[in-house]
Amino acid sequence: MGMTLSMEEKVQTAAEAVIHAPAADETVTGRIVHAEDFDPLFAMSEEDCVEGFIKREMQRAGITEEQNLIPEDMLRRKNILNAVLAVLLFVYISLFFFHFPMKTYVIGLIILVVYAFLTSRYQLIKYLKKEIRSRSQEKISNIVMNVKASMVQDYSKKLKWALMAVAVAGSLLLFSKPRIFYEQADDGYYVRFYVYGLTNMTTATIPDTYQGEKVVGLRGNTFSNMPFLSEVTLPDSITEIRGQAFKNCRSLERVTLPEHLTYLGGEAFYHCSSLEEVNLPAGLTEIRGNTFEECSSLLRIEIPDNVTRIGGHAFYGNTSLEEVVISPDSKLQQIGSSAFRCCDSLREITLPRGVSVNERAFKETPVRIDYYEY
Repeated sequence: MGMTLSMEEKVQTAAEAVIHAPAADETVTGRIVHAEDFDPLFAMSEEDCVEGFIKREMQRAGITEEQNLIPEDMLRRKNILNAVLAVLLFVYISLFFFHFPMKTYVIGLIILVVYAFLTSRYQLIKYLKKEIRSRSQEKISNIVMNVKASMVQDYSKKLKWALMAVAVAGSLLLFSKPRIFYEQADDGYYVRFYVYGLTNMTTATIPDTYQGEKVVGLRGNTFSNMPFLSEVTLPDSITEIRGQAFKNCRSLERVTLPEHLTYLGGEAFYHCSSLEEVNLPAGLTEIRGNTFEECSSLLRIEIPDNVTRIGGHAFYGNTSLEEVVISPDSKLQQIGSSAFRCCDSLREITLPRGVSVNERAFKETPVRIDYYEY
């Protein structure tokens, strides 16, 4: 195996090479070479040595950092990266109006920070190091002079801030007002997504028609994760509200459900902790699992007569719920597991005869269950 010599060993070897072994009939003298006779740069690490030579050649060529010059090729790359960074910033700010889960914004922020760091790594010294490695047979002085010949004024930093300002202003202007995205179906249009507006983050109104056709439903997650939304107005043309439509709308206090609503998806109002009242239309036949879970401000709920099933966890954790109204004419047949679990304020409830009640339906709820007499 080969060995790596230290600097002192290299000097000693060089000194020995200078002194030739004398012949039998002659005397040879030589000069001893000392470590201080070598350029101090050779005593540094490879990276520092190369950087030292680059700086020396830059100084000889009259290149200084104060000149704010940069190779044209390097400037082009920096500008491309800055443009991509501006696009990413535009997308990131726009995402806030789309009310995605918090992890989306955390991941987006990490990507922005990493990319911004990458754009700041373009430095002249690093560029010259790369050129020297790729042109190892050329003199460093020649490489530096060639690079100097291609240098132009570096305006990338100003362009970077200008592009970022445009990205911020553009996203705020684009979403200055709320926007509604629709999805066409056979019987009309569904609201696919509702987007915040900079001028209105607290109320939302859905029209009854779009492009001359009825708006008939809300798709899943239409309004989910909107922390400032307090009131929603829906048209009576809507017959379906899909799952998680209002999930985690923690400021939502009032919502009037459409008169002709026949389908209400699971977790539709999950964790709407400020919701105080909600009317359930007569056309509903089922309250699905987790529909009103963790609605801790809900005081009263009236179950429509046509509802045949209350799913598991439907009203789980409704700590303020004091009254559940179920009429003697109710068609209710089943109450699922933990449907009214942890409803701390619910003291009594009256059910129709023959209802199948899961053994955990009222677990951890201080309620007395009565049945109607027929």
